[in-house]
Amino acid sequence: MPYLEEGVHNHPNWNVWTYQENIPYLSRFLSRLLAGVGRTETRIALTRYVEGLLLPARGKLIRPLAERLNVDPQSMQQAITHSRWDDRDLWSSIRKVIIPLLGPLDRWVINERAWEKQGDLTVGVCNQSSGGDSKKSHCQVSLELLASNGSVAAPLASRLYLPEEWAGDSARRRRALVPDSVTFATKPALAIELLKEASRDGLRPDIVIAGRSYGENSGFRAALARLGFEFFLEVDPASDSALGVETDFPQWNTTVKPLSGLDQLFAEEPWTQCAWVMPDGIFRNTRVLIRGVLLKSGELDSKLERLWLVIDWPAEDPKPYGCYIYSGRIQPTAIQCLRYSRFRSYEAYYRSCFEKTLHLGCYQGRSWNGFHHHLVLAALAYLFVLRVEQRNHCPFWVDVLDEAPVVPAIAEETSRFFSVLRRNTPSSQGDSMTAA
Repeated sequence: MPYLEEGVHNHPNWNVWTYQENIPYLSRFLSRLLAGVGRTETRIALTRYVEGLLLPARGKLIRPLAERLNVDPQSMQQAITHSRWDDRDLWSSIRKVIIPLLGPLDRWVINERAWEKQGDLTVGVCNQSSGGDSKKSHCQVSLELLASNGSVAAPLASRLYLPEEWAGDSARRRRALVPDSVTFATKPALAIELLKEASRDGLRPDIVIAGRSYGENSGFRAALARLGFEFFLEVDPASDSALGVETDFPQWNTTVKPLSGLDQLFAEEPWTQCAWVMPDGIFRNTRVLIRGVLLKSGELDSKLERLWLVIDWPAEDPKPYGCYIYSGRIQPTAIQCLRYSRFRSYEAYYRSCFEKTLHLGCYQGRSWNGFHHHLVLAALAYLFVLRVEQRNHCPFWVDVLDEAPVVPAIAEETSRFFSVLRRNTPSSQGDSMTAA
């Protein structure tokens, strides 16, 4: 029986003491990544913003951050909201400098994040769903491209989804300073753009993983194929988009059958029994079926896509845990499929660190530029904590940043903030600033 052991990183222990210990590394980290961003004044303001995001405190708004940092908030407000530096250049630096240091990250995951909001003036806010969930909320939705090994995740790119009602509203666009070049794009189309951006920096995944709304989009699958990406995408076999031709490779029988009614369609098939162990030591079991299929492509010439249907279905459950389509030329193993469908500890780690430890999921600005500037600087803060944790736990540490030159203005700012931290941290309470 194939067996998979699932590992997971613990909740990162990030407080003022760990922050103080890593101030020298923060200087090198930010010096390397902010080297090409604007003037010296802008780099100092962005350094302060990242310092504030790293504080173990809630309410990461610019004015409270400035108070904790003991600086004037105006320069930070200008750098985040009004300055014209391009967030995509900083994303490119992240991909070129930081991602190669994180170790093998074999899969790219398309993730959606909802930012709960009030009112209708903040860019992209409307009543909408995210992450394939049918439940709607009043929010912004950003698309994230994450690189992962199953345990941890590193953001490669991120972009705000601009709903059609916003894209066509010139008055709201002007108030939110949405550039004229930004037009409506579906989430699958936006995800393809993020994949292209990451690929231009020389990165390449073994597999692209995405949820049901992407797996059932034939245009998205075709775009992945054109880019040469293999994929593992969730589908609903009962939906019209999953109608296909059931077949066996390589005979290519062409008996047309919908992929609904899986229990009858594959009742006599040889399922592979699989097991894995959770971090708590509990064993879990499932069975996996891998079958060659032809799916309607949705293209004008009505081509059929040659894919693998993967069904993860515990025998005691009335419904499958998940149904997926896999694009590899060679039939995948059950262990491979389990790694993609079940081994997703990165979701808990990323959400825990991003939202619970650093509280980065809150941004109150209304403009297009401000939101995207926050996205990439929040990614910097998260990646810094991830690198510190790797440094503390990995037996073999490699980091080109250890020899990186330090920008004097950034070194001066981090040294100043180190003094602020020491003055405001009683010796008996390492995380006392969390209440600030």
